[in-house]
Amino acid sequence: MMRRLVYICAVATVTAAISSRSVPTSARRLIALRGGVAAAEQLAEEPWDYIIVGGGAAGCVMAERLSAAEARVLVLEAGTDASRDLRIRVPAGLIKVFKSERDWDFTTEAGQGTSGRGIYLCRGKALGGSSCTNVMLYNRGSPADYNSWVAAGAEGWGPDSVLHYYRKSENYVGGASQYHGVDGPLSVSDVPYENELSTAFLRAAGELGYRRVHDFNDWSAPQEGFGRYKVTQRNGERCSAANAYLEGTEGRSNLCVRTGVHATRVTLEGSGDDLCAAGVEYIGADGKPSRAQLAQGGEVLLSAGAVQSPQLLMLSGIGPRAHLEEVGIEVRKELDNVGVGLADHPAVVVSCGSKKKVSVTDEIRLWGGSKTNPMALLRWLLWRRGPLTSVACEFGGFFKTKPDLKQADVQVRFVAARAMSPDGITTLQQLGAGAKFLSGYTTQIIACRPQSTGLVRLRSSDPLAQPMLQDVHLSDDADVATLREGIKLGRQLLAAKSFDQYRDEEVYPGVAVQSDEDIDAYVRKTTHSANALVGSCRMGRVDDQAAVLDPEMRVRGVGSLRVVDASAMPHIIGGQTCGPTIMMAEKAADLVLRQRAEINAYMQQAQAYLAASAGAATPALSPAQAA
Repeated sequence: MMRRLVYICAVATVTAAISSRSVPTSARRLIALRGGVAAAEQLAEEPWDYIIVGGGAAGCVMAERLSAAEARVLVLEAGTDASRDLRIRVPAGLIKVFKSERDWDFTTEAGQGTSGRGIYLCRGKALGGSSCTNVMLYNRGSPADYNSWVAAGAEGWGPDSVLHYYRKSENYVGGASQYHGVDGPLSVSDVPYENELSTAFLRAAGELGYRRVHDFNDWSAPQEGFGRYKVTQRNGERCSAANAYLEGTEGRSNLCVRTGVHATRVTLEGSGDDLCAAGVEYIGADGKPSRAQLAQGGEVLLSAGAVQSPQLLMLSGIGPRAHLEEVGIEVRKELDNVGVGLADHPAVVVSCGSKKKVSVTDEIRLWGGSKTNPMALLRWLLWRRGPLTSVACEFGGFFKTKPDLKQADVQVRFVAARAMSPDGITTLQQLGAGAKFLSGYTTQIIACRPQSTGLVRLRSSDPLAQPMLQDVHLSDDADVATLREGIKLGRQLLAAKSFDQYRDEEVYPGVAVQSDEDIDAYVRKTTHSANALVGSCRMGRVDDQAAVLDPEMRVRGVGSLRVVDASAMPHIIGGQTCGPTIMMAEKAADLVLRQRAEINAYMQQAQAYLAASAGAATPALSPAQAA
């Protein structure tokens, strides 16, 4: 009875506090943005300088940067504004997002490499995209990752160039440095919470002789080592791309953000060398088909992500001829590698029980039951601190499974909670569903530079049908070997003396799984996604017939059309992919605006020439007249 009374009183306190602080400044600003957008919608039938398909991590960046340059910008986003959604704002609320209306809920086709299983892929369906549904880790990879991009033909995307855009995008709480910026919109910080099991992990890695890394984004030192990851948070709340880039844009009448709409294809005009984008067809929030048109000299910018950007290209007739003809779509531009090269970070877990009830789930759950501890709620609400600021995997490191490797092939995320399933995503879903959790701790082992790549293919010509995702995980046996050795490393870490006072029986893979063959079988049966889809519309040299995009992210052979998102990455990087996607969009915005400036300069020169030829002043030319 007393426990119930304490719980009721605490919940009442939380409810009253929420009522008095229901919408923070960030949310109020985004609500104001929605009002400003409504006025801009009245002009939606007029031509746009830029039509951005997808209001995710890249789309939000492009919307802000291009509209700040006074261009008329339309954003088409299938999801809705998530700024008032506590599942998004509260970092630990992530557990309630999986397979919700905020999730596209993709599943790969059953694959031989994954023991005949399809693998669930969470992709954010909200303004802000997957920056609303990821674990917020901010790891850029290594300079070698970007040197590999240049070697693959992405000229201008080397370490020095991308570092400039990382710094431009960033507002780092640790202050400005050679590797961090403070004037950008994206807040990067440390999580204001540390579980004692996480502290034990840091000691354990030190016991094994690994190097302590204080900032994995400091490129003056090797990436290998262990430490605390940076996160995209602002004062204990998730900082999504929508929070970071769209706040403050509410007064821009030249920016229209349409949510709840589904793009169906890019409209094209011309043929051969004169083929170019003319606009975008979409299904509105009212279910009716509509079309947005480009202004003369404008561009369509696909920022729909590594699954849906290639899907939209193919629905528009741009892609491999045989596949398009198979599903009954007219081929407008044959590009064989649209949808080819889809890559992800595959992951497995090593998990142990704990003799002490000190897991993050012990702090979040009330008396070990299914209800949330009101004190954890109060700590977040009043001070934006405590376990609800965490998704429990902010500690870890990057490691080599073989000493002769040039860089780390495994990322370890230490999770201060016991796995309830060998599939880490399923564990989070179970926690979100209210399952009773036992105490424990886990290492999630990720092949951070995998060799496997798969395909995005259409099921049909129906734009509302989810595409097929084939052979994305473990299609290359090298990744199985990497994860096998990573499991051995994870076991070594959890066997260190620092865990002696906590260690109970190993839950996954289990003490019976010891031989390489048994570990390989465990890997194939339990591998899940670490949510890092990239590479399905890869950049390459201008003359590279195998590339989908040139180094300025323009679709080869199609004018006025670019793909600006993670699908453009030539190779997956050894870190998390949200920060790099935002960096890419920052650089793309500069590329787009540079081209716009060149066009304007040409128009001015043409006008001056005509005026001089006529011997008198002439009226200003419109873009259509100049063309």
